[in-house]
Amino acid sequence: MIITDVKTYLLELDFKIKIGSMPKFKATGLFTNILTDEGLDGWSLSHWNLSNLAQKQFIEEALKKLVVKKDPFMIEEIFHELYQNTNRIMFGIPASTSAIMVACWDIIGKATKQPIYKLLGGRKQKVKAYASMPRGYGAKAAVGAVESTLKPELGGFKAVKLRIGNGPKKDEELIKEVRDNFPDIEIMVDANSAYQSVNEALKIANICAKYDIAWLEEPIPTDNLNGLAKLREKSPVEIAGGENDMGIFRFEDILSRGSFDIVQPDTTRSGGFLQMKKIDAMAEVKGVQCIPHIFGFGHILAANLHFIMSTRCDWCEFPFIPDEYQILEDPIKAEKGFVKALEKPGLGVEINKEMFEENVIK
Repeated sequence: MIITDVKTYLLELDFKIKIGSMPKFKATGLFTNILTDEGLDGWSLSHWNLSNLAQKQFIEEALKKLVVKKDPFMIEEIFHELYQNTNRIMFGIPASTSAIMVACWDIIGKATKQPIYKLLGGRKQKVKAYASMPRGYGAKAAVGAVESTLKPELGGFKAVKLRIGNGPKKDEELIKEVRDNFPDIEIMVDANSAYQSVNEALKIANICAKYDIAWLEEPIPTDNLNGLAKLREKSPVEIAGGENDMGIFRFEDILSRGSFDIVQPDTTRSGGFLQMKKIDAMAEVKGVQCIPHIFGFGHILAANLHFIMSTRCDWCEFPFIPDEYQILEDPIKAEKGFVKALEKPGLGVEINKEMFEENVIK
């Protein structure tokens, strides 16, 4: 089998989203489709972001030339070729390389008639999930949003992640209101790098400890590994991050500096499945948890779910968005706060053709 073509499709939905302290942006996604001479094809999806057009051009004009005529089963060869020729010389975009890797694995799964998680060395078939809020809320509105996550028909979650980053006073109001109303659920918080100093972030960490928060995610910019290490040393709660980092060399740096209690690589950003397996192995040796970052449409959730089911990772971040925004024929569901493995070959999901046609930019 050889790869014959690589195509990309940019989708843009008719709503905007605001995550934490970041500005509003349109809900978009870049689908990558790899075709082969045996009629099998593979799909992947890049996260909603502001660089979809750059990724589209990069994949079509650079990465495509490197992967056409390659055997999709030769996954390590393909990654090495992409990394060597684009990461340094052409300033490769991590999400684009990850997209190629995920789509190749979708082909491998379809060719072998196996779900990806089993090909990676299946470890479990069910995992705890936490509802990840798609936007920041005021204190009162957050209570209503969290209450929705507990409903059986919406997943019956027993854990939720809140978006913070609006200053210690507002952050405490939000956290306190949710904790007072829901004393028995697990709560995580994500600041999306809103704070700029260790001392400022430490105030937030102390607030988190006061209300029994499971972890504080990206309290300061995640390029500041030394600052994060200092914060982690002083913090009474666990510090998490790493969603925007790629590859084993970057994560070796992160782990050696002791920057996080929990690393959060993303299969669709950090280099694909095999890089993720290696990152998790390095973290395990260091005694650090690995809980992948997951956000975006359904193919992103599916890719990371396969990784989780093949590893020791004990949580699945579940974007709490309406089912239709997964853009899948059969949306992935949480049930009683758990998500089951996807058992169909490859990624095990199919694009909702009607939504695809309605929202693809032609």
